[in-house]
Amino acid sequence: MKISLLLYMLIIVNALSYGQLVNIENQRVQSDSLRTVTIIDLQYNYQNNNDEELSLVNFSATHQYKTKNLKNYFLLLGNIDYSLANREELSNSGLIHFRYNRKLIKKLRIEAFIQYQYNKILGIESRSLIGIGPRYKINKSEKIIFYIGSLLMQEFEKATDNTNIISYQRLSNYLSLSLKNTAKTLEFTAVVYYQPNINLWKDYRISSQASLAFNITSKVQFVNSINYGYDSYAPSNVSKKNIILTNGLKMNL
Repeated sequence: MKISLLLYMLIIVNALSYGQLVNIENQRVQSDSLRTVTIIDLQYNYQNNNDEELSLVNFSATHQYKTKNLKNYFLLLGNIDYSLANREELSNSGLIHFRYNRKLIKKLRIEAFIQYQYNKILGIESRSLIGIGPRYKINKSEKIIFYIGSLLMQEFEKATDNTNIISYQRLSNYLSLSLKNTAKTLEFTAVVYYQPNINLWKDYRISSQASLAFNITSKVQFVNSINYGYDSYAPSNVSKKNIILTNGLKMNL
């Protein structure tokens, strides 16, 4: 088993809000030599400066398993994020996600997933998803990994300002790209999601992430990333756009 601990030792540069659309692609470990991978990240921070209190809690866990013949792939992940400043919530979100992936032919797989999440700051009291669809490998080599996928999903959402549960169907389309240099000291990754409501096409969500990582040592990387999200039908009093810029260190033990 290989354990990768993400130690974000540098502060988030700018966090307008956490995205409503969850990026699953960056949780996958793109290696056929690693059949079982577990990632755990736990952070707690408390400050009291000049009678001003700040509390930060973040927990995330990911477990990935592939069968011996590499035909079946299982991914389970969960996350809780909470921050409080002078009794005012800055973030309050969580999710749990399970995904099953089965290889059909050399480049084609079928995926199915279920997910539950909430994000009180972004006006989401609860959101439950269930979906299924194909995942196609355009290219996979030591230097380039490129996937495309399109899943049909059923969504059940309850907003914090509405007692009714809204149910509708969306497509979850995505492109996932990873580039490495010959020496494998530099890696660029990018993923873009587009999720339209199939009954109301002007109701859509877009999410993208791009990151650049370079090796400091054989086991330590510096990672810089930017996340952008847009929800055309965001809950009332919530911004349609959100941006997150992060810098940090990744250690593989």
